[in-house]
Amino acid sequence: MKSTRVASFFAGAGGLDIGFKQAGFDIVYASDIESDCCETLRINRGSSTSDSSNIHCGDIRTIDFNTLPDNIDLVVGGPPCQSFSASGRRAGGAAGRLDDRGNLFETYRDIIRHLKPKAFVFENVRGILATNKGQDWVAIVAAFNELGYSVNYRLLDAADYGVPQHRERVFLVGHLSEGPFLFPRPLFGPDSCDDTQHVSPKDAFRGLRVRNSEADTLKFEGGKYSHLLPEVPEGQNYLFFTAKRGHPNPIFAYRSRFSDFLYKAHPEYPMKTIIASPGKYTGPLHWDNRYFSINEYKAIQGFPLDYRFYGERASVIKQIGNSVSPKIAFCLAQAVAHQIFEASQKLDLLGAEEHLTFDKRKGVKAAKTRKLHGQIQKKRNRSVIIAKGEKDFQFSLSPRGALAPKVNVMGTARDDKHHLDVFFAARGKLTAEVVIDVWSTARDFSGTPTATLNLSLYGSGLSAPQLLWNAVDEWVRSVSSFGSLFELYGHFTEPYPFFQISQFTATKRDAILQFARYASDFQHCSKYLNKSDLMAELADAFQVSTFDELATRLREMRYDVRTRETNIAIPHGKYMIAYPFTLPQSKQMNFSVKQRTNSKIATSYITKKRASL
Repeated sequence: MKSTRVASFFAGAGGLDIGFKQAGFDIVYASDIESDCCETLRINRGSSTSDSSNIHCGDIRTIDFNTLPDNIDLVVGGPPCQSFSASGRRAGGAAGRLDDRGNLFETYRDIIRHLKPKAFVFENVRGILATNKGQDWVAIVAAFNELGYSVNYRLLDAADYGVPQHRERVFLVGHLSEGPFLFPRPLFGPDSCDDTQHVSPKDAFRGLRVRNSEADTLKFEGGKYSHLLPEVPEGQNYLFFTAKRGHPNPIFAYRSRFSDFLYKAHPEYPMKTIIASPGKYTGPLHWDNRYFSINEYKAIQGFPLDYRFYGERASVIKQIGNSVSPKIAFCLAQAVAHQIFEASQKLDLLGAEEHLTFDKRKGVKAAKTRKLHGQIQKKRNRSVIIAKGEKDFQFSLSPRGALAPKVNVMGTARDDKHHLDVFFAARGKLTAEVVIDVWSTARDFSGTPTATLNLSLYGSGLSAPQLLWNAVDEWVRSVSSFGSLFELYGHFTEPYPFFQISQFTATKRDAILQFARYASDFQHCSKYLNKSDLMAELADAFQVSTFDELATRLREMRYDVRTRETNIAIPHGKYMIAYPFTLPQSKQMNFSVKQRTNSKIATSYITKKRASL
């Protein structure tokens, strides 16, 4: 193959470029907006790019097209994927092209129009196929078709091409050739010619050693949940600690976290996708109950061990997590070289109508999981979430902020009957009564509740719902194995509640309590509602003239109210209440909790307090 000149955009750390360089392409130009990525490209000239390549650092939208190199044969790149990602959907709906980052492909298209290459490659996350009901992808394909290119695309998994990680990405190839572009057949897994076993993390890590200078950064310790990781079986995550999976002392609600929360990789099987900006508890985590080393991250993503990265550990992990695996890039590059640039390559190609089976395999796995859940449910006794016995409570909650004054909570527990009195006004009166029924099995609302919590709220004001739900959150942490009220409800995009608010009685003249009562109905959560309806109810009470002002006030009271301004996927004129309760302030409070076994003291205090109101 003669020298084929390539221009790379959104090059990142050079993962895509490495694969094309290894396949014989000449990467003469590479551009990225991140300075650390550009330094990584510079120190690896000759590995990911040509020895004399031009490394441009800056926003692609500010590039002067006249400064781009001439005679470019191929353009490659993958615009940032955050607006199409699974995490975006989990956070309330992926914005897709509604997000400014989702429109970067338009500049990419304009560059292709200017350079007029013989072909181009476009890479992105799987979610790009479905955002905005698939219309984003239709628009992207149409934009490339208008340039005169034929377009073919495939969803491919990097594990099928030699890395120990399942990483599904869309690869699109635009070309001027007759007939369809055919993608490389997997080298590993059930879709490979010989059903070759996937590369395992243990095999990919063979010969790697953790440097002493890095060892201290790999310890998984400190924080609320770090002690749990050693208990997680290899290949599992936080779901191990749920009632749904049969844990005798549940800590989390089913599907209340991302699937990578406390996710521990299995040494024998490809792991879940690594991400660019992991949190403290974000996996994949090593089966030795630690974080992965940088060299292990390289192996997971398929980078050569001698490839150097510029920046601190967090920056390097981000660069690796955002990159295309060089191994899948190499296979794709071979297919491009063979079919478009007439290079002699020995490789197997997938037929245009041939289907890969990874989605089917995931469906089979999901069916097995559902069956397992059913078996666990039949075999196990009811999981007692709420501690039984006689107990009295005294909470002193001291939240920070003017809207939430100090509140005293007195409570009693008699087996499955619990009562909390929430006091936050010396001369206040009873303004709300709430009854919450809790079951030992999520969504099992047909049988007898495991426990019933009766709440009496004394006092009034805008902070009333916040104080009430703070007390409930503390009660949950005091009488159960769960760490917060969230665990009894689940994530708002897929709630899996253990409780039901069976009664919420509030003073009619108190607008904020009326909103609290409305929000406590699960049917009003996680749905798009009309802004105008809520403004009609609350505008006067809150003395606001716009919904943005109202939403701000509600958020100050810790209600998770979302609008188009906070989540661009929400339609104009609509809003959403994420949870039926205010967000717990556990991390923003100084709690003083004292539980006493002497019920006479608490009962006497409550009786006197009620008499003084």
